[in-house]
Amino acid sequence: MKHRKITTGIAAALVAAAGICAEAGQVMALPSVLSGRVVSVAAPGTEVKEGQVLVTVEALAGAVPAVRAPADGVVQTVSAHPGESVKQGDTVVAIEVR
Repeated sequence: MKHRKITTGIAAALVAAAGICAEAGQVMALPSVLSGRVVSVAAPGTEVKEGQVLVTVEALAGAVPAVRAPADGVVQTVSAHPGESVKQGDTVVAIEVR
């Protein structure tokens, strides 16, 4: 039971540190967590749910999610396109939180 409380506390701290607590109407610029060649990107105007994959990149392990939606929202802008290379930390998509 003690292990579960510690794990839950760590997860909550990571979420808070990542700035994922967003308010409706806020636009969030989202960085890629991996470097690689972009395979797919959610199109502007797409409604997304929390946790949905927004950007996939080809990395050493194959095609993997590089950006997930931190909250429900709508894709506003996309700054990376299939075939382009991105680096870890590059802002690749922005969503408006719903």
